[in-house]
Amino acid sequence: MAGEWRYFGTRESPLARAWAGDGGIAVHENLFRSNGRRTAHLLAQSELQLIEAALSIGCAEWWIQCTRTIHYDLVEIYLARALERCGLDPGHPPQRFTSRGTVPPPASRPTRTEAGRRSPRAPH
Repeated sequence: MAGEWRYFGTRESPLARAWAGDGGIAVHENLFRSNGRRTAHLLAQSELQLIEAALSIGCAEWWIQCTRTIHYDLVEIYLARALERCGLDPGHPPQRFTSRGTVPPPASRPTRTEAGRRSPRAPH
């Protein structure tokens, strides 16, 4: 497991922290998006291991986030590279899980009117 990359969904943060604590590299998807973009955290057992993992996917060392849980925020190409390291296809991201259930990937999500909601009224 040491240094092995693994993806964790939005409801799996305790598993992601445990995986990283045991020496693996965890990519944990965030529930919330940043400016409409998918985001994830990169976690590792030590700061040195975390920086090495981040550098391997093109992140700058100074992007490290020193909060309660030391991590890197991943978006766009950096998230895609991390997903590839986890053995996933960034073009077909895993489904996200929320308190309301499963959210399909953005490309397959129905529009408001397709989902059975009323479309907004036209101005008079």
